[in-house]
Amino acid sequence: MIELTDEAIQQLISKTDEETDSIRIGVKSGGCNGYEYLIEYANSVHDDDHILDFGKFLIVVDPDSIPLLTGSTLDYHTEGLNSEFKFANPNVEMACGCGISITFLKNIK
Repeated sequence: MIELTDEAIQQLISKTDEETDSIRIGVKSGGCNGYEYLIEYANSVHDDDHILDFGKFLIVVDPDSIPLLTGSTLDYHTEGLNSEFKFANPNVEMACGCGISITFLKNIK
């Protein structure tokens, strides 16, 4: 469903521990193009969530985000003093100039 680069895995390992070992990844409404990516600690896991086990941490994805994220790769980039997670998502039709807001292909979902 979603791939993680070695850099993304290392960053997620460094941001999790035994008490907080789950990261929620998804898509939410917002931004100038209609959607924004979501990466946050998963405070709760719902029965219909999809769980990806990476050994030292879990990725939790809500069912509505699954078709929008399928085929994506999550990477972690550092440029100068700036570091951030970035998605390479084949389902994105357009992203705004800031790179935060996205629009998906019409046949997705």
